[in-house]
Amino acid sequence: MIVKFCGLKRLVDVEMCNKLQPDMIGLIFAPSPRKVEKDLAKDMVLAKSPSIKSVGVFKDQNISEVIEIATYLQLDFVQLHGKEDYEYIKHLKDLGFGVIKAIEVERQENIKRAKRYVEIADFVLLDRPKGSSLDITEVAKLADFDYIIAGGITPENIDKFLNLNPVGIDISSGIETDGFKDFTKMKKIIDKVNKYKVGETKNG
Repeated sequence: MIVKFCGLKRLVDVEMCNKLQPDMIGLIFAPSPRKVEKDLAKDMVLAKSPSIKSVGVFKDQNISEVIEIATYLQLDFVQLHGKEDYEYIKHLKDLGFGVIKAIEVERQENIKRAKRYVEIADFVLLDRPKGSSLDITEVAKLADFDYIIAGGITPENIDKFLNLNPVGIDISSGIETDGFKDFTKMKKIIDKVNKYKVGETKNG
């Protein structure tokens, strides 16, 4: 199972990740309190362990800007949170970037829309609408395809997300205290996922 820690904005966040070894780290370039400037992002990418994949998060940005940043940082994946279409994704794929397409889901129709991206994106990410307190696990149960899940995951409630058996989890605010990444919370997530993996192996 993929673990992605998103919204890193300091070099110390990367250092914590190097100790914990999530599969991916996310750097945000769309409007957000966690947005990072590309020069700091470059230092962060250079500081990460080679085993950790770098993901740049964008939303409805001009594709030339996305390509410029992704190339400058040599990102492994581009994560798209807007209305980016099939051709937009295909162009990024043709340039050699992995693509994670994020879809906000509230109901079954959104799940059907998300499924359309399965054949072109490397991963489809199911997220809840911004500012929503929706229990996304209830909607995600309707998906009949592999997905990464995000939206309200914390060390306290992660079990119900893991029980959906997603291909990955994506967590940002749930590993923060007062707006900054918290090593203890991050470690709890890693420990819970590792415990879940062991259980899956035994049951399998």
